[in-house]
Amino acid sequence: MKRTLRFAAAASVMLLFVLQLSAQGPGGGRGFQMTEDDIKENAKNTAESLKLSDEQAKKVLAIDMEFYNKMQIERQKMMNAGGPPADGDREAMRARMVKMRDDRNAKYEEVLTPDQYKQFTETQEQRRNEMRQQREQQQLNPDGQSEERPERGRGRG
Repeated sequence: MKRTLRFAAAASVMLLFVLQLSAQGPGGGRGFQMTEDDIKENAKNTAESLKLSDEQAKKVLAIDMEFYNKMQIERQKMMNAGGPPADGDREAMRARMVKMRDDRNAKYEEVLTPDQYKQFTETQEQRRNEMRQQREQQQLNPDGQSEERPERGRGRG
């Protein structure tokens, strides 16, 4: 079970990473990209949904900002190398992403109570399932013009 959760979480992190890059398209436009404000808002929402103390909320924000900054560094490295990695480099990128995500989750586990951490992991699984459903919908409707697709993120709509 724990291995499955790790794999699913790694897949979701990679999916977000790849979606950010693919949103730029061949012309190199900005597309959708998380900002520090988005990270702060997500941390605030996490604090509210898990009913975190002020101390826990500060620690969660710090963990999220650290993770965000590491992801930005990885993204910049990839862009400096000319875009998404070749097939041989994908596994190395995946391994880095898995390690970063595991490190973040270990920090979360230290800060949260067992019940809060369980709720956190369940929420993450629910989000992965939603992303999977959106991806399947996009495959069925490749032009991306689905009326059922919820508006999410900055610059979309």
